[in-house]
Amino acid sequence: MAQSSIYMVDADGGLRRMTPSAPENEDRMQTLVARYPELITDGDGDLLLIRREQSIADSEDGSGRWSLDHLFVTRDAVPVLVELKRAVDTRLRREVVGQLLDYAANATAYWQAGRIADSFSKTAADSGEDPEAVLREFIGDQDTAVFWAQVDANFKAGRIKLVFVADEIPRELARIVEFLNDQMRADVRAVELRWFAGDGDVITLSPRVIGETERATAAKRSSGTLEPISRDQWLQKHCGSAGDAIHAGARAFTTLVERLGGKADIPSTQGSIYAMFKGNDGKAFYPLHLWAYNASVSFSLQYLYKRSGMQEESVRSQLLSELAEIVGPLSTMNLKGFPAFKVALLADPVIASKMEKWLGNTLNRIR
Repeated sequence: MAQSSIYMVDADGGLRRMTPSAPENEDRMQTLVARYPELITDGDGDLLLIRREQSIADSEDGSGRWSLDHLFVTRDAVPVLVELKRAVDTRLRREVVGQLLDYAANATAYWQAGRIADSFSKTAADSGEDPEAVLREFIGDQDTAVFWAQVDANFKAGRIKLVFVADEIPRELARIVEFLNDQMRADVRAVELRWFAGDGDVITLSPRVIGETERATAAKRSSGTLEPISRDQWLQKHCGSAGDAIHAGARAFTTLVERLGGKADIPSTQGSIYAMFKGNDGKAFYPLHLWAYNASVSFSLQYLYKRSGMQEESVRSQLLSELAEIVGPLSTMNLKGFPAFKVALLADPVIASKMEKWLGNTLNRIR
């Protein structure tokens, strides 16, 4: 169906005609959406850009097989995966759907805890901005450690949003989007970002959200809140059938945290058990997490590296080396990431005892 022109009224009361147009290339669309994510938002409100061209692996040890156009998060810690195409791109029909579903399936399966936070830090640094300041402006008074833990938990649980963006959404794609949104746990949307051009290279953009059916919205709203569970219930749910070593190691983890005066508790998203301690300033910090999706314990440096006593890389490197001597090779040696080891190792009383001593020394340095 042919598009109609739209008209702008300027400050002097003059009328300016804007005729239907199209983006000259896909990069122009990507740049605008990255800079002005309000162009593609719906009821979830503002979006925070995590990364453009976010790489996605297809195995635990793989590098980046694919590249997602944009990754955002909402203030409610929901990851938003965005793929853009121009209307002239023949892949806009079925192929783009399979492409984004591939990205979502592999990303939720293989991304490690802290990967999203790491990508955000790189994006902010590339722009010459302070990641902590940008995040604080976005989430306000929320605890940054808890926020990123919720992002990771939502991602692993499939509580994500998939968004297709094009300057024109074909009817076939609109029908597929509405069907997927009714059937999947993830929210699925298409945003038609219509382009209109006027004199003087002026561009007007008119977004329209497709796929937000009332039935899907009501169902996902009701299923989005998890019933509270006790720690014993969490351990039984995530570790009880995973083998004796994992179950025993998980209980050893909570025991050593509490013996050192900390609290081993469950966030609202229920994707982990966090170890929470209080610093000398009275503020909480979270040095360790036990993650449900891969039964591993992370030394959560992403939440610690700016604290007093942890800012020097040599200090963090030494702590990582000491930890590796106790539990063996870690998942990463990233000094601002989430180096992790399998919780089953803590089923060995000797390793658990050494781990407790190491954590006690680490806490003294952090506080």
